[in-house]
Amino acid sequence: MKPTVEAYTVALPWYEREDYQRLWELADDRDEMPGDYEAWHAAALSVINAWLARGRALQIVTIRPDEYLAWLEMEGLTNTAQTRLKYVECKASGAGSETGGLGVAADPESLSGSKS
Repeated sequence: MKPTVEAYTVALPWYEREDYQRLWELADDRDEMPGDYEAWHAAALSVINAWLARGRALQIVTIRPDEYLAWLEMEGLTNTAQTRLKYVECKASGAGSETGGLGVAADPESLSGSKS
């Protein structure tokens, strides 16, 4: 059987410049995240380029503070890299997104937003 695009799709968290500081301040693991948007953005672009070089399809999922924090409260979760990935995967797979049906694979170490 030939592989499909779904088998090669990775969901990536994305932060907008205007949201980053607030999301960073509210993160329980902020000591593992870059403290400023420029550093995070450079690292994110590096991850994106690495995944694309491997032939992976990407789905970028923007994390908006109010929506994300409401989801954390509803799920009873803390704000960590693992829960950010879970949120992104839920959004990418169609739970709360108009992009339903997309298969998602995530590599927590490369997608967490943590420093490398």
